Amino acid sequence: MPGDFILHEKPIPYFTSSLFDSYGVKHCFTTKHGGVSTGFFKSLNFAAGNGSTRDTAENLYKNHDTAAHLLGLTADDVCRTYQAHTDMIEIVGKSRRGTGLTKPAFSHRADGLITNEEGVALSARAADCVPILLYDTKTDTAGAVHSGWQGTKKQIAVKAVKLFESLGSKPENIIAALGPCIKGCCYEVGGEFYDHFSSNPEAFSVREGKIYFDLTSVITKALINCGIIKENIQVCPLCTCCESELFFSYRRQGNDRGTMAAFITVRRKIT
Repeated sequence: MPGDFILHEKPIPYFTSSLFDSYGVKHCFTTKHGGVSTGFFKSLNFAAGNGSTRDTAENLYKNHDTAAHLLGLTADDVCRTYQAHTDMIEIVGKSRRGTGLTKPAFSHRADGLITNEEGVALSARAADCVPILLYDTKTDTAGAVHSGWQGTKKQIAVKAVKLFESLGSKPENIIAALGPCIKGCCYEVGGEFYDHFSSNPEAFSVREGKIYFDLTSVITKALINCGIIKENIQVCPLCTCCESELFFSYRRQGNDRGTMAAFITVRRKIT
């Protein structure tokens, strides 16, 4: 399951999943480099921020435009939500292009997006949480999900798969890529996490009396349990907390920092 995530250097540094690349699915997982933001947010930042300083709407638009161009689209084609560690997922189409950037955001918080229409770029933001991209290679349905520990506990990834099924997908046709996130090497947690994830003892490790937690192992297990084939799940091995030269990290930096994003779009049909 852990497989090759490819670092592309141009036009900006970004990662793709070799599994998704093999199916010709346009997607990306950004690093913190290649944008126009400054200060705490330098440079490819995708969120206004929750700290003492806010990034500008102009910077966010330009950064989204830079990322969208990697998919052959523009910022006007991006759909984004205000994330809040929910299990809410929206099924969207072309009419939702620009949501959260050039159009008003959804009236409620949501942490996942799904589409089966061409020309819209789904986005999910993270700075330690797990960005999950999903794709049905038979029906050409795409999904982008933000899953921190709360979303993982609420099984947002499983709920995304169920929504795929409501659109005609079969789990065995879905591929999944779990992008850069905080890993078990750095994600120190309290004992209460045992209660939250008691069915996942393999996700915990203890070092020098401290408890560490691996979100991706819980998500991977949940995806397999709902029918996704093990070989169709690819997990990025990079830790956002460790890799300070590549990524922003809430655990390492607190609120005064930028946020990465993952993007995906439906393959264009050949006519």
